[in-house]
Amino acid sequence: MNDPMIQEMETAYATAGEAKSLKHEEKQEERKRAVSLAVQKYFPVGMRAEDAFKRLQQMKEQGYEVREYRRNGARIWPDGEFKPYHEDIRRSIQRRYPNDVSGYTATKDYGMIITLLVTKHVSVSFRVIDGSGMISEVRGDIGTTGP
Repeated sequence: MNDPMIQEMETAYATAGEAKSLKHEEKQEERKRAVSLAVQKYFPVGMRAEDAFKRLQQMKEQGYEVREYRRNGARIWPDGEFKPYHEDIRRSIQRRYPNDVSGYTATKDYGMIITLLVTKHVSVSFRVIDGSGMISEVRGDIGTTGP
């Protein structure tokens, strides 16, 4: 794997919360903060949205799945058709995305732990307030999926 951002996210995850006195939940929160800080090196709060979209396009070309979320629907970015949310989740999503906010999430499965049949994945998320031209609320996540 030669993606520097993923490598930095992995390192942040592995080294965060190493203090033995932390409870499991505290350690997980510390890891989330550290991974998000690693992502903010690539998507700093206040970055021009235009530059963030160029980076998202590069990520898409590297195998990331990129989605855009708005108050009334979501789509595969950049050319997918906006589809309304299912009624079961519509209100929850609408609380997260006011009328003037768009959210973008890029995810990628990038490795497999063969002995456990588990796939590693990363997620990068940020918001853009319409008309601001800047990104905000940048978050990163790293995890595994499998049986």
